[in-house]
Formats: sequence, C-alpha cells, structure tokens
Amino acid sequence: MSNIKILCIDTTSEFCSISLFENDTLIENSNSKIERSHSKLIIKLIDEIFKNNKLKAKELDAFSISKGPGSYTGLRIGLSSVKGFCYALDKPLIAVNTLKVLAKSALEYIDDKDSILCPMIDARRMEVYTKIFNYQLNELSKDQALILEKDSFKNYKENNVYFFGDGSNKFKEIINKKNFIFLDNINPDSKFMGQLSYDKFINKSFEDLSSFEPNYIKDFYLIKRKDKWERS
Repeated sequence: MSNIKILCIDTTSEFCSISLFENDTLIENSNSKIERSHSKLIIKLIDEIFKNNKLKAKELDAFSISKGPGSYTGLRIGLSSVKGFCYALDKPLIAVNTLKVLAKSALEYIDDKDSILCPMIDARRMEVYTKIFNYQLNELSKDQALILEKDSFKNYKENNVYFFGDGSNKFKEIINKKNFIFLDNINPDSKFMGQLSYDKFINKSFEDLSSFEPNYIKDFYLIKRKDKWERS
C-alpha cells in the first residue's frame, strides 16, 4: 500500500492546525492562531493546502481528527467539518487522541528512554486533562480530568517525568522536584498526527461517522464573554 493521502486536523486548542501527509511523510503543515475563529479558519486553511498541492478533496484517502480532550467548541467545529467532508466524499474518519499527539510532539525534546511523559491540557482553575505515557508512547494511565495538588504524581520518584502542554504551567507553580521537568511551548499540532493516523489507516481502525463523538472527558460549561454566554 503506497501513496496514501491523509488530511490531519487539530482544533482542540487556540491553534487551528491542518497537515497533509502522504503515508507518514508530512507534505505541508499550516497553523493559525486567531482567538475563537476556528469556524472561519478551518475551511480556509484546508483550501490553501489543496491549492498549494494541486490536490482535490476527492483524491484524499482519509481524514484524521484530533479527538480531544480539549476545547469543547474547538472539538465540535473540527469534527463537524471533518464529518461533512467524510460524508460528502465517502471517505473514512480516523480519530487520534490529543494527549498522545502532545506526547509525540514532546519526544523531539526528550532523549531519555526511561522517562515518563505527562501531557497536560488546561481544564480551568487547577484542573487539567492528562494521562501518562512511557517513552515508547505506551499508555500507563487512562485519560482523566485531574485537580492538581502538591502530591500529584508522588509515586514517580525514580524516573524523570516530563510535563508539557498548556496546563503544565499550573503544576510548575506548586511543585519543585528534581525529577519533574517542564517543557515550554508544546501545543497540539496536526504535524504530529501523521504516523498515528497512518498506522490506524493501515489497520483499518476507522470511526463510525454516525455515532462518533469527541473525547470531552467531562460535560461542557458556560462562560460569559462580552455579555454573551459561550460553551467551553
């Protein structure tokens, strides 16, 4: 099997990120950060990638979405857009865990095969969405919403534990351990979805379009911005 073209999309954070892959090789990556503008950006960025690569949507073999956890609104916008393409073009949908995407991106900065990886996504106040991986990206825990405390992760005493993602700064402020290492500027990015998506394509690990929902972990709540209520 060769020349498999997969469009990968991540809208789980403040960034709107689109990447085109051929098999597991990155062809083009486009990111944009304009607050609360994913609904306007996603089609624009996809169209630009199509034009730059002289590609038509029907020539893609699959669409891949970063399924969360993350921003409720971002997840809904990303999934509804991708489902629209998949339904219209009769293409399979691949879903990749956002925390695993973060962990894969962090590996570029870690050279310690015995280390533990802990991505964190901000879930408001002192809460984060998180899970634990080893260096080989095998899961050591399940996705969870965790309220951070000084004794969080107290069982990890021997290995270096790397924390990253937009939720990790909150933990950095309350903890000080030599084996706890914090990496800055690690964000969900579709350019790290290629290998994960390609592996799922080869194994035909596709989602059911009619029933698939993002991984919210917990229900959304409403926040007030400029005299109107919005989901978060």
